[in-house]
Amino acid sequence: MGLAIGVDIGGGSIRASLFDESGKELKSLVSPTPENLNNESFLKILKDTIRPLVPEAKGIGVGSPGPLNNERGVLIASANMKGLENLPIKESLTKEFSLPVWYENDANCAALGEAYFGFYKEAESKLILTLGTGVGGGFVDKGILYSGYLGNGIEIGHTTAVIGGALCGCGVKGCVESYFSTRGFINRYMEKTNIKLNSAEEFFQLVFKKDSVAEEILHFGTLALAHAVRNAIHLLNPEAVVFVGGITKSYDLFGKTLESEIRSTIFPVLNGRLKIGVGGSLSGTLGAASLVFSKEKV
Repeated sequence: MGLAIGVDIGGGSIRASLFDESGKELKSLVSPTPENLNNESFLKILKDTIRPLVPEAKGIGVGSPGPLNNERGVLIASANMKGLENLPIKESLTKEFSLPVWYENDANCAALGEAYFGFYKEAESKLILTLGTGVGGGFVDKGILYSGYLGNGIEIGHTTAVIGGALCGCGVKGCVESYFSTRGFINRYMEKTNIKLNSAEEFFQLVFKKDSVAEEILHFGTLALAHAVRNAIHLLNPEAVVFVGGITKSYDLFGKTLESEIRSTIFPVLNGRLKIGVGGSLSGTLGAASLVFSKEKV
């Protein structure tokens, strides 16, 4: 089957990795993304990060936050990467490297990666949530990724948690990721204390130290996330709900509350079948590489 390159485009960095068909990472490269972005400079960084891996690869899978057009391979815009607009990812990489390129929402990539390689790969259907800079969602049923129109389905982070609530990076008030995400935690803490945190790790350190403001923000955010998941469970009836992403490193600080709130509010008949837990710590790049492997299998 050959080797595949997976590229994970995030708010702070671009990571490109080379994988074999078992999901083993063979090589990896990371480039930070500058704060002041434009299409030209970003595409140069993207190509330079991928280039050393190309000679051994049969294809490139790319995942990024949306909204995007997965058919044309264009990043339309990004709430977490201001300055990028109608970025022609697929066209640019295909022209540069003469390899097939697949492009999807990063949460969809995570869902597909979990379906092929994760702890819950035996489950027939899975709702996967990526908890990081924002909140993403993906749904895989019987090995098939549901991506929605042009790759913008299951955007659970941009469902409403609080009507008229905090402003989200997408421009709408009250989204779930305004309350449960790295940016959400940092922004809510800044509002309440006028103290600027720099990372999710800093925020969770405060929670660990029993900082009352941080604890309050985490508790409310956890309930908001739980009810977004409840809504999705009632819509999709997945066999498993899987949480992935950097914030899951602190799952012991919120996981019990999250799972309890979900299970106590969904239809009781669903609880016997439903599995809830943290995924297999799969990298975003493996999820993106799964696009290549899955296309080969179709």
